[in-house]
Amino acid sequence: MKRRKGRHQETAPNEAKNRKYTSYEDEPFEEYVESVPAPTNLTKKFINVFLILFIAVAGALAFFYIDVLTPENISHWFHYELLGKTEGDGYPVRFDGISVNAENFSLLGNSPIYCSDTSVVVLNSNGGTYLNTQHAFAKPIMKTNGNYSIIYNSDATGYKIMNRDSVLYSGSTQRKIFNVDVSSGGTYAVLNYGDDYLSSFTVFKNDNTKRYSYSFADYYVNRVSLSNDNLRAALSGVSANNGGIISVIYVLDFNQENYVQKYEVEDSYIYDLVYLDNGNVFAVGDTSAFYIDVANGTKTDLSYNGKTLTEYCMKRGYGIILSLSDNPDGRNCDIISYNSDCKMDFTINTGGRILSIDYSKGTVACLQPSSVVLYDKNSKKLDEKDVDADIKSISICDDRKTVYMLGKSSVQKALFDYDATS
Repeated sequence: MKRRKGRHQETAPNEAKNRKYTSYEDEPFEEYVESVPAPTNLTKKFINVFLILFIAVAGALAFFYIDVLTPENISHWFHYELLGKTEGDGYPVRFDGISVNAENFSLLGNSPIYCSDTSVVVLNSNGGTYLNTQHAFAKPIMKTNGNYSIIYNSDATGYKIMNRDSVLYSGSTQRKIFNVDVSSGGTYAVLNYGDDYLSSFTVFKNDNTKRYSYSFADYYVNRVSLSNDNLRAALSGVSANNGGIISVIYVLDFNQENYVQKYEVEDSYIYDLVYLDNGNVFAVGDTSAFYIDVANGTKTDLSYNGKTLTEYCMKRGYGIILSLSDNPDGRNCDIISYNSDCKMDFTINTGGRILSIDYSKGTVACLQPSSVVLYDKNSKKLDEKDVDADIKSISICDDRKTVYMLGKSSVQKALFDYDATS
């Protein structure tokens, strides 16, 4: 029987003949050990498998995060996260010599943004500057949604659209502006004083072309909230009524010429409203809140039962958070939450005065005199930190542990220590 020769038996003599060095004592081992290149077909197979896996993972990420993979977000990530374009010297970030109202402080994504009497500034997590742009508005008012912000000159005609990195558009209207709003996709709306009407409403696409308009003859409509699907809007207004006032809530569909729903509320003034992501609407008034079930065409009144509204926040993806006090001076506040289905979700008795309130994913951040307190939905106090007495507004990030604060002359940052995974 013949014995088969193995691979090394066949090649060993030739390898020995071609070696440059034959002394094991005079040369290092690595000098005479020859590398054997990987087979070409194996390398190609590895590259092909890697590319297939990379494309599959990238495709899966794109599918699940398609809403945030916008050109603006990709550009922002490349310049600021990958290249580290903006750094910073930490917080607090001072802004001496200018004034910032509490309503003009918010988050753009998770980046603090403020609009002063001279400029709009977006900061990063280390106090560096993403954007610092001047404006010439005498009475600037700012609204944010997702990664877009819009500021307008109240009782004048100018407005600006921005993201974290740049001013996207500067425009003006023929008549003075009541109110504005922007959707998470960049569509925006402007409410103006009317000419032949009391109010006029115009919607613009994110390329600044006109999409829809409507005029109101019976009410001064002065608040607007766009739906994030860019298809509808909720608006509120006010009119005189036999020596008192009457408020109204409209629901408009941009594919229809006339309003689709209208609700009147006597002897109540509506401060603001929000078009929820589930397609319904909340409005916050001076004596009651109101819930509009758009699909069923119904309105639910949520009375404060004689309590005083001290603060509120509205979240498109959640609902509303109200701070109600037993006393006209705002002491001993209770926090009451209604989710997007108009169900009372939780109540918290804080025992103190609430100066500002925000909410993220089950965590409530409350600004009380000289402290910020975090609560969960079971009324449990998660953590508390002392803050400067001049803090007037707070915003909590999606991580539920980072809170940015607006003071008289600075933006500050607080990091809370608790288990945010529960």
